[in-house]
This record gives sequence, C-alpha cells and structure tokens, in this order.
Amino acid sequence: MKKTIIRSTARWILCCLCMGYVSLYAQFSCRVETRSEVSVGEYFSLKFVLNEKPSAAPRLNLQNFSVVNGPSISSSSSTSIINGKVTSEHSYTYSYTLIAQKEGTFTIPSVTFTSGNEQTKSNAVSIKVNSRSDAADNSPSSPSQSSPQRNTSAANTTFNKNDYFIKAGVSNANPYVGEQVVVHYKLYISAQSSGYQASINSMPSASGCWTYELGDKNAEPKRTIETINGKQYYVMEIRSIAAYPQKEGKTKLSALEMDLTVQVLVRQQRASTGDPFFDAFFGGGISTIPQTMELKLKSEEINLQVKPLPQANQPQDFSGLVGNFNMKSELTKKDLSANDATNLKITVSGNGNLQYVNAPQLNLPADIDAHEPKITDNIHTSSTGVSGSRTFEYILIPRNAGKYTIPAITFSYYDRNKGKYQTLQTEPYTLNVSKAKNGNTVYSSTNKKEDIKILGTDIRHIKTDKKLRQKNFIFLATPWYYLLLLLPFAVLGIILLLLRKKIKENQNIVAVKGKKAAKTAKKRLKKAEQLLKAGADKEFYIEISQVLWGYVSDKFHIPTGQLSLDTAEEQLLNRQMKPEAIEMFLTTLKDCEYVRFAPSADITPQKMYEKTFNFITEIEKELK
Repeated sequence: MKKTIIRSTARWILCCLCMGYVSLYAQFSCRVETRSEVSVGEYFSLKFVLNEKPSAAPRLNLQNFSVVNGPSISSSSSTSIINGKVTSEHSYTYSYTLIAQKEGTFTIPSVTFTSGNEQTKSNAVSIKVNSRSDAADNSPSSPSQSSPQRNTSAANTTFNKNDYFIKAGVSNANPYVGEQVVVHYKLYISAQSSGYQASINSMPSASGCWTYELGDKNAEPKRTIETINGKQYYVMEIRSIAAYPQKEGKTKLSALEMDLTVQVLVRQQRASTGDPFFDAFFGGGISTIPQTMELKLKSEEINLQVKPLPQANQPQDFSGLVGNFNMKSELTKKDLSANDATNLKITVSGNGNLQYVNAPQLNLPADIDAHEPKITDNIHTSSTGVSGSRTFEYILIPRNAGKYTIPAITFSYYDRNKGKYQTLQTEPYTLNVSKAKNGNTVYSSTNKKEDIKILGTDIRHIKTDKKLRQKNFIFLATPWYYLLLLLPFAVLGIILLLLRKKIKENQNIVAVKGKKAAKTAKKRLKKAEQLLKAGADKEFYIEISQVLWGYVSDKFHIPTGQLSLDTAEEQLLNRQMKPEAIEMFLTTLKDCEYVRFAPSADITPQKMYEKTFNFITEIEKELK
C-alpha cells in the first residue's frame, strides 16, 4: 500500500515538473485567424491567438477596414498526458469585428505583442474585398444564380440622417459666478443601425470660463436604449465637461462636433425577372443590403446666464469659490528646539474648482521662518463633476526659544445649497520652543530673518605683540568713546524704521501680491516646464492657464470673482500700455484656453510655454 502511494506521488511530481518545463520553454508566438475573401460592407472577424498573455492589446493600423467592435479578450488552457508525455497548452485570443470599406485586395499589417521581456509579431494577412454584386453572384443562396440576367437599380431608401444627433444636457443654465456647471453630451443613433464608428473633432469651449473634461475619455461609453416619438435609439454618453464661469452676464459654450460613420441596411428595388412566382417569393423584387454612411454631427450651443454673487455678508477673505468644501490642518511637532523644523499641513477638500484655491496667508510671529508651501493636488473627475483635495505644506522654523502662537487660518466660500457664505477655520497652535541644542544664543533681525548672528563663547588668546599704550591714556575722553556709545541707538532707530515700513507693506496684501506677481508666476512656470518634459499635456495646459490668470489677478489687483478678459484688458488700457502688449495678452490667454480642448499642430506645448514666458516678461518691462 505504501509503495503504491509513493509511486502515485512520484508520478504526480514528475507531471508537475514536466508541465512547468513545457510552460517555461514554450516560445512566445502568435497566429492570425480571419477570412481571405469578404464583400464591401460585410462584417467579419479578425483574431490574434497567442500562447502567452500579452501586456496590452494591439493597436491596429488599418486604412481600408473599419473597426466596429473590439478587442474582446478570451483565454483557454488544456493539459494532456499520453504515454507519460505531458502536453500543456494555453491560448489568449484578441478578437475584432471589422467591416470592409471598398473593393480591392488589401493587407492587414503585422502587429507586435509584448509579454515580459519577450516580443512576437503576427503575420501579415491579405484579404480580397469583392463588390456587393460579385458577392451576390458567388453566393449559392443568391437568387441571381437562377436568374443571371437580372440587375439592380437604386430605389427609395429608409435611411434618415435626422435619426443621428447629439443632445447636450446642462445641470444649471443660471449659475452664480464660479459655480460648477456640468454638461453631458449624448450621441443618439437609430436602432436600425448595425454598427458605428465616431470621432470627436472639436470640444466645447467658452471665453471667460474654466472648463474641465470629466471622466476617462478612453473608456467605452455605456449604451442605453431610448424611445422618442415611437422610434428607438441607441444612446451613448460620449463626453461630459465641468464649466466654471468667471464673470457675470451671458456666456456661451460652443458646440461639440464629431464625425460619425454608421452601417445601415438600405432597401433597393430589383428589376423584374418576368416570373411572377419568383418575384413574389423574394419580396416583390425588393432587397436590403448593408451600406456605410458618413455624417458630420454638431450639438447645440449652451447659453448660460451667469448671476453675480451676493454682496451682502460677503467675507473680506472670500476665495471666490462656489461649492461645498471642508478644511483641516495638522502640525507635526508642537514641542521643539530653536532652529528645528515642524511641518504645518492645510488641506481644503470638497466639490468645486479646487485647482483655483490659493495658498493661505500665514500671520506668523517674527521669530518664525516659513518657506513657500508645497502644493499637492488630489483631484478626481466623474460624471457628477470635480472633487478631491488640495494640500499646502509649510515648513516652519522658530529661531529663538519661547512660546509662540500660530493663529487660526480661515477659508471662505459660497455654499450654493444653503444660499449663504460659509467660513471655515482651523484651530490655532501653540509652539513650545526650547533653547538651541548647541547652547549658543541666537538673535534674529525682525526685518530680515535670514540675518542671524551667533555669539560664541571661546576664550580670547593673549596678544603676543610688543606694542604698548601710554600709561596715562584715557579712552573715555576720546571722541571714539562717544561715537561708539551712540552707535547702538542709531542702529536701533534704523531697524525700527525699516520694521515699520515692512509692517505697512505686509498689511497691504494687494500691493504685496502685485510686487510678487512675476516671482510667483515664474515659480509656477518651472512646474509647467516639468510637466512639459514629462509629456503630461493636459496637466501642463491647466498649469499654464493658472499661471496666466493668477499673474493677471495679482498684478492688476483684480479679485478672483471679477476676473475675465474684459476686466484685465480694461486694466491694461488704464495703465496706457502699448497696443502690441495688449494684443499679446489677449492672444496668449485665448490660445491657452483653445489648445486645452482643441490641440493644434500650430500651437504646440513648447510654443505655448514660450508665449506665456514672453507675455509675462513684456508686461513687466512695460510697467517698470
């Protein structure tokens, strides 16, 4: 009994080893399965069968065939043992449904698949495409086989181009300035169609609106069925956008335009064969054949009537945002030594235009240094709009021992659901700072925190030179004594004057923003340059747009709620700038909004970056 068990176990282990051996040394391969002859307008399948799972689906480069569906992926495996020989097979199939567009003989080129470090190529396939009449003559079931003298002529068709259209649905046509508006674009196709292929040519855009594309544009749209006036339609939600109007009044979102190719069954009248029985049996000489139709579709434009935000009870620190938000803060260390660092994180989350949230202004004690915040975005887009969070992380360094208070930070927004302004506030923090670990005393100037003096405690060396002073020399009686006596008071007076000037400048936040507008814009341009090098075009254009609008808002003291092309142009005219500079300003902003949603070969990301840099440089020169 034990011997039988041992032998069975040994055979099983041997089988497993053989299966692993076969799987390990099987060569990555691919074969193509399809028909060698089809007719114009006919559907047929193209299959790629592989013995290993590839890392991604192939990208087909077809010129004379249209992809109606696919790829659909399936897999199978089998293991057999014959006379002690183990055979294991695995297959992965990528299937496409194609349709032939015109008559001729065409080649489907080879496709490269990758699995781990291995690559394989499919073989090229040649397919002959016959005309519809040839296909009918060669078909055994075709009536023309028994009546070769019969020909066909076009008659009335059931195709109606009005059965194919795009509808645009807007969540709110009368929003407030800065309020999110979601627009869904749905494609309607007659249920009589047997296949379709669509491509978008132009996305909607609007002057004076921030717009974001929602969802995954590469995802397969869900298909539903609707009945309108007794007709059935296939309905696909092809695109959704979120728009944030930035000025009051009438605003128009342009139409979405797309090309649509559909496969329909067209009725045709055949000439009579002279045999009443034959004509009656085959429908009185009427036949239906598939035909490809090409259409250009265009949605209606969306008209928005934008309302101004209420002025009553509007907070002074109003952010200009409309939506629903939360704010929280976190301090990593409250007890630390002088010159040690602690991190202060402030996170604003919710639903709305989060990428328009500006960094909070910290009102810190003079003995605490604060670096520029690191900004981290965690933005999500779905069919309902834009949501997520934006985090600002500050590094704080206290320079002297003591007890310091970090005041609460406020954030105000307009809550559309409640119909009133809301102000969020973080908790204040208290820092307990002990003396520096090295034992040195640290003094920091209040007008320049970077000027730090450390007084050492070393013992001075005895001088070895032989220069002696006169014994009756009295230093107190010299002018140097009185000069040195008055010097500390003079230095203190200068410091107080500079400190007073600095406090006045800091109190005028608008003036400070105006002075730092170019510096802030150049820092953001560095981030845009990194996105450009990384090939993240969508994020690049969003960053460039924020650079331009943020610079204009800070430089010309325009509140975010009133920011638009018109108000910015008015500021430039009031400052009597050159017409060339104003024209550069308008062109740069319009080009940036355009290429975000309608990429152009004439305006590449590199050119957009150069135009933005040149625009800011030219404005700074003009205003000096």
